[in-house]
Amino acid sequence: MKNQLNFLSSRLGFNVALRHFKFVNKIIKKFENKENLADVINEAFEEKNVDQYQFSPILSALLIDKYKYYSKTFNLKNNYSKPLATISDEIKKWNMFDVVLSYYHPQLGQTLINPKNENSWKNIDKLKENEMVAIYIGYFKDEFDLNLAQKAAKAIINLMNGEKYGDVSAFMEKPKAVAITIEKEEKIQSVKVVEKSASAKSVIKEALAMQKPIEVRSSAKKKLSPQYGITVANELFHNGNVEAWKKIIASYENKYPDIKVLVFYDGEEIKDLNTLFKWGKVKHGTNIYISLLGAEFRDISKLRRYLSQGASNRFEDFLKGDPTKILSLF
Repeated sequence: MKNQLNFLSSRLGFNVALRHFKFVNKIIKKFENKENLADVINEAFEEKNVDQYQFSPILSALLIDKYKYYSKTFNLKNNYSKPLATISDEIKKWNMFDVVLSYYHPQLGQTLINPKNENSWKNIDKLKENEMVAIYIGYFKDEFDLNLAQKAAKAIINLMNGEKYGDVSAFMEKPKAVAITIEKEEKIQSVKVVEKSASAKSVIKEALAMQKPIEVRSSAKKKLSPQYGITVANELFHNGNVEAWKKIIASYENKYPDIKVLVFYDGEEIKDLNTLFKWGKVKHGTNIYISLLGAEFRDISKLRRYLSQGASNRFEDFLKGDPTKILSLF
């Protein structure tokens, strides 16, 4: 235990842990007044009162340890083809439960969603195959039917996979103070939500979960822009076009270091632009898509104009001068 507490011996470590515990204690009242935890945390995130690395410790400490929510993780089987609002249209009817989703977005990172809140879905652009989602189901500080919560989780998984999710009328009744029931085959012991003072062990566990990102500073909430298509005007998107795009993107990200330019082709994010040339698939008339990741977006029109030129036979304009220097385009 002595070694586990070492990071608390520094002023920085102690202050980070103290701020975290104060924040968690502050939001408990809102949560117990039946405010969805995803909404509460997202509001605080917008106001820069909490950082993304704190999400998991908060969910674990409150929803799992304190309020005994049922949790289930899964990977999406398919891309969700319908508008995301259709999910909230269904789940918002389920007044038997409070539901929090933790969606691990490939660009935005861990994103918390209140699936009953249509605006909460606007934080992400889409649901893609293989991405991970964690479901938390309970009813704030009140007792709930665990057997029914397990069925609700299965219905949510099917719903988000675009599959049939069966009869959900049992989730729409008024919440009642009932004992938590358990399916025998799952061998889960009956639990009752009771308020306890945090044990030393749980405090250490939560503090350690925050130890690694102590130096992370609060930042504005990042969002993902729509995808913009850039049409290849050259006969092929060859090596010269690739190098031009590298220079244009480097210039943009140098000017706006808080914004990242993401490139997509054929539905997949391109981590290495060289693969666009190596594939030999990007021909005249094909669209390459870009999206911006950041708090605020600037000079989008200029960026698109330069990238369009970089995808044409006029790409050489960006390859002139010292190859080691970043262009001043923005």
